[in-house]
Amino acid sequence: MLSKSLVATILSLPATVAVIGVFLVTVPAPSLHLPALLMVFPIWVAIACGVYQIPKTSHAAAVLVLIAVSGYGIITLLKSTGVSAL
Repeated sequence: MLSKSLVATILSLPATVAVIGVFLVTVPAPSLHLPALLMVFPIWVAIACGVYQIPKTSHAAAVLVLIAVSGYGIITLLKSTGVSAL
């Protein structure tokens, strides 16, 4: 249980930043940027709680790493192609 708690706490932060980053890059309205940044804590808690629904710790870590890497990849792709709103 300690390992799953560490995975939920440590690996959910980059996943949260990636999810919010993809939202901020795709939304052109600057008026939504501050509310999106205020949603960091609720999204982080939701992702961390969702980790406990995955039975194996290694699978939970893999899912969180996949979310973070794909989110950062999408952000990089959108910014390099010039499609991003920022």
